[in-house]
Amino acid sequence: MSYDSIETGRRLVLPNDTIDPTNSSSRSVTSDCKDLSSPSDQWIADLVAKLQGAMPASNDTERCNAIKDVLVEHIGTSECPLDSDLLEAVAAQYGRRLLYKDPAGTFTVVLMIWGAGQGTPMHDHAGLWCVDCVCLGNITVESYEPQPARTDGSGLLDFEKALTVEAGMGEAGALIPPFEYHTIHNPHMQMAATVHVYGGEITECNIFVPEGSGYRLEVMPLGYCD
Repeated sequence: MSYDSIETGRRLVLPNDTIDPTNSSSRSVTSDCKDLSSPSDQWIADLVAKLQGAMPASNDTERCNAIKDVLVEHIGTSECPLDSDLLEAVAAQYGRRLLYKDPAGTFTVVLMIWGAGQGTPMHDHAGLWCVDCVCLGNITVESYEPQPARTDGSGLLDFEKALTVEAGMGEAGALIPPFEYHTIHNPHMQMAATVHVYGGEITECNIFVPEGSGYRLEVMPLGYCD
């Protein structure tokens, strides 16, 4: 999975100005990896150590490229070593599980679980960069470009599909604002999982719900399933 045009995205002009992405009611999570009592825990700790080495960079593009290299090398194409409870699907919707939160707030590592047919609405990343890599199964990523703001007073927004990527095990991609509008979907009967590294912690994001000939903006709180 590759987002080669990460520098070319158009910033979205929101109706009624922008929405503050901060949310003080986010679930409290640990800042450290668990005790290294299993191969899964050691795998996470080793990944975090490599990511910490990739964080120093002169700009977000260099940082995200370095993180992509770390994820591709660490995840590889062999069987995912994460514990089965981490890889368990959530019935109602896709699952989000926190693997690591940097104590300084520099980055978080989140595991996302995609059951058969599960996916996201179109959404942004609240202004944060993100690098993700498939660690199980296959997913479809569709990226969108915002179009010029409407003047009809409807409050609706317009997007144009820019890219569709079919990604499999060990394939990684990056989103750097303003190139941040996309969907992720598992169209297969087999479960999929992806590791996401964010430039901070996302507690809510904007989603874009189809309505008439455009999209209606809504704010979606984000938490962790367990």
